[in-house]
Parts: sequence; structure tokens; C-alpha cells
Amino acid sequence: MNKSDSKSIQAHWTAERMRAATPEPLVAAPDAKAVPEQVKNVLPSRAAEGSLPTRKISRSASPSAGLLAGQRAERWGRQGSMPALTIGKIYYTRNDNSSGYCTGSVINAANKNTVWTSGHCVHAGSGGASGWFRDFIFVPDADNGLEPQGRWTWRYANTTNGWFNSHNWSFDIAAIAFNPQPARGNLQDWLGSQGYKFNQGQAWTGINAFGFPQDGYQRTDFTGNDLWYCFGNTTRASSSDDRMLMNNDMFHGSSGGPWLQDLQVSRGWGYIIGANSHRDVDANQNPTSIVYKSPYHGDGAVNVYNDVTAH
Repeated sequence: MNKSDSKSIQAHWTAERMRAATPEPLVAAPDAKAVPEQVKNVLPSRAAEGSLPTRKISRSASPSAGLLAGQRAERWGRQGSMPALTIGKIYYTRNDNSSGYCTGSVINAANKNTVWTSGHCVHAGSGGASGWFRDFIFVPDADNGLEPQGRWTWRYANTTNGWFNSHNWSFDIAAIAFNPQPARGNLQDWLGSQGYKFNQGQAWTGINAFGFPQDGYQRTDFTGNDLWYCFGNTTRASSSDDRMLMNNDMFHGSSGGPWLQDLQVSRGWGYIIGANSHRDVDANQNPTSIVYKSPYHGDGAVNVYNDVTAH
């Protein structure tokens, strides 16, 4: 879907609207017993390294807790350097005119202005044009209401057919192309970017997952206003279910946050291999376990990436 006017989007996002933005709820509580429809992945694997900002920035640094925090999320706490520079909050207007937010990350792309996120952060998954959200802005390096890197307004967004038509959680993948800022230029030049590895399997070790969670599994200390991360390994859900699983206690608000493989703080970037998507919940949307799920970043990810980065 293509954008509306950038100036009107900037004017729309008053401080009051941003404070009122709420995390995106699950479209429907995923059924742990149901196996989503699978589509065979046939495209070749694809990968690219991340990139550093073209301007001079502070040296990348690990958080005070140490990079290997574990499956319980720790506050990142090192704004102003990578990878925090590349990760931010995506604000948008839903179909009912309420304000929402998710997490997203700058991904290395030829257009230098692409942010990776989840499908349910751009479209309701109900099919049709009425399902699209609108008024997207990206606030990278967000920190308790501060916008140290400013805002970027969108120009194009897309998700997979599997999400668009039937909110199939195996295809909860999306990306958004943003406009350069007049003062700062392209996202990627100003902030750097994360790399990616698509169609390369579900089992990974040493994954750092990031997000802006407002709640979580047995957590009461999340506010949605600052960046947190978990560290762990991923597995395939089952032989007939190609989703990826990770012990990670973040939830609403962290949707779309990247799962980074081989994140080296000395360079500030890793490879996106998944993203915070959904988890098993009770009738009140409370998590029933620490397991967070991501769609497999296979053909769906490749197709979304190719389409959005061409805009």
C-alpha cells in the first residue's frame, strides 16, 4: 500500500496521540494445537551483511547487564549507538482510527530506507484494502518519549499474501519503505542497518531478540517506552510446522522486533533471521508460556523484501 502526504502524517502525530498509542493485540488467540497452512519454500537462500552509518557515531557498546542476558529480557540501555540506533518504534493509525505501535528495525536494502517488522503491524489480516493501517512513522532509538534521531514518514508498505488474506501466523512478515529526512537523509546512511539471512533454516544459536514491550510473560516492569532484549536459541516448531520458537518473555509492543543472529557489539549489527510475532495466550491475551514465536523467514520474507526494497 502506498502512503499519504508526509506533511499531514507529521502533523497527525501529536505528542498526545503518540502517548495514547497502544501495542497491537493479537488478531485472534493462536491455537497451540492448530498447525497453520504451510507452503513449500522453493526460492534460493538470500543474505546480506549489515552496514554502519556513513556519519561518525559513538562506538557500539554492550549494555551494562552484558550481551548474554538470557531468556528473561534485560534493558538494553545504550541508546545512541548500534544496534539501538537501527531499532525503533513504528506508530500507525488502525482502521478504527485508534493509534498503535510496534517495533521495527532498519534492514540493509538498496533503497536505504526499509524497516523490517511483522505483518500484523501493517495490516489487520482480514483481506482487502480496508485492512491496511496508515500514517506510519518510524522513531528509531526511541527512549522514554525522546526522539533523538527524529521521525521518518512512510511511502510504501507490504506483507505476505498468507497474512493479508487470512492472518496465517506462519506468514506474519512485513516491511515498510520510508522517506528520507530533509535534515538527516536516508535511514540507513544515518543509522546503519541490520543484515539478514532468509531461507536458511529455523535452528539458530546465540540469538538476540529486541523490542519495546509493554507487558510480557510473568513480567510487570515493562512500560513500552524503552528497548529490551533477550538472548537464546531458536528451534523449529515441529516437522509439519515451520515456525520458529524462542524462550523470550517480551510480548505486546515488541511485535516486529528483530531476532538477530551473530550480533557483534563491536560492529553493532547482526543478521535478521526472524521477528517477534505471537505466542500462546489465554482468553485475556495473557501469555501461557515463555515461548515466543516467529514465522520462518523463507520465501515469504524474500518476496516481501524484494517488493518493498524496490520502492
